[in-house]
Amino acid sequence: MIAKKSSSKGKAPATAAKRAQPKKTAASKAAPKEEKEHEHGEACGCVSATEELFGKNGERSYALRDLWFEALDAAVEEQVAPEPNKREMLFLTLSNSIFDMMMDILPEELAVALAENLDDYLAVTLINKKYKVDLLKQFQDEFLKEKGSNFDTEEALANALAEFEDKFWNSPRKDLEGKSPNAVVEAALKHYDLL
Repeated sequence: MIAKKSSSKGKAPATAAKRAQPKKTAASKAAPKEEKEHEHGEACGCVSATEELFGKNGERSYALRDLWFEALDAAVEEQVAPEPNKREMLFLTLSNSIFDMMMDILPEELAVALAENLDDYLAVTLINKKYKVDLLKQFQDEFLKEKGSNFDTEEALANALAEFEDKFWNSPRKDLEGKSPNAVVEAALKHYDLL
C-alpha cells in the first residue's frame, strides 16, 4: 500500500512502567525444534495458531488487569478532569501500554513489520467506518470478478494480484468521493501522525 515514514508525534499518554530490556533480534531466538508430522486432532494436544493467537485473549486480559489496572486506575483518578475524560485517558493509556508491550516483546524487524501493518489496518478500518465501505472485501470481490479464481501457477496468481492491486489502490472510486483508496488511507495516516 503506502510507504511509511517514522514519526514520534501523536503519542498516547506515557505507560505505567516499561521494562528496561534490550530488543531481541531474530538471531537471538532459539531455532524451533523440528516437529514430527502427524494428524492434528483433539488427542494430539497441539494448540492451533488461531487458538494461540486469539483463543487465550480473555485469559491474557485478566493477567494484564492484575499487572496494570490498579496503577493505571490510580494514576487516572489523581487527574482533575470530568469522569468521561478520565475514562478516555484510561483507554488511551492502556492502549498505549499494550502497543508498547507488543513492540517490546518482538524482535526489532518483526516489531517494525507489526507497527506498519497495524498502522495500515487502523487506517483502512477508519476509512471503512468513515465511508461506510469494506475496502478489503471490495478488493477481493472485484479481483474475483475481473480476474477469476483459476490460475495455472502461483506466479500467474501473483502477477494478476500485483496488477490488480496497483489499479485498485490507486484509482479514484465513487464510494470514496472520487478519491483513491491510497489517497484516503494516506490522509488517515497523516491525520493520526502515523506516516
